[in-house]
Amino acid sequence: MKFLIPAVAVISHLAAPAVLACGAHQGNTTASAASSTETIMVASSTDKAPPAQKGGEVVAAAAEATFKMVTVDQVDASLAALKKDKTPFTVFDANGQETRSKQGIIPTAVLLPSSSAYDLALLPKDKASPVVFYCANDKCTASHTAAKRALQAGHSDVAVLGAGIKGWVAAGKAVDKPVG
Repeated sequence: MKFLIPAVAVISHLAAPAVLACGAHQGNTTASAASSTETIMVASSTDKAPPAQKGGEVVAAAAEATFKMVTVDQVDASLAALKKDKTPFTVFDANGQETRSKQGIIPTAVLLPSSSAYDLALLPKDKASPVVFYCANDKCTASHTAAKRALQAGHSDVAVLGAGIKGWVAAGKAVDKPVG
């Protein structure tokens, strides 16, 4: 099952408060961090816009492959399809043991020992098979790190559940308790 969401370039760390301007919508969103203000342009992977820029300088070329952001309902629907007709779909938990113990895990999730150094053999052999990563919540970036690793390993249908396990629980979805 492919996710039908356009992929977007993601900025995971900002050194200062920044105004993010979407090239498609020209809307502004403020993200906070440290002290000064700077404008960062981000191009959607569906646009033919220039690479990300910082004050007129090219920061990094737009990524060839990016992960998609998905919602709790999209993941839930994909899990239902997996149960119903065995549609390939794998969920990966990038949380630490403390978060797993407190919040639980999404049913069927593969528990990653590390978001940045997990064994690539944990990923599906079929690199076109959909995979989704999640961590604690929308402030956590462990799932982003794990998703980038899957992309670097050649997987093409990679997504991140931005709301994380806290969003999953808040939506009233079922969780399992981790074993061990």
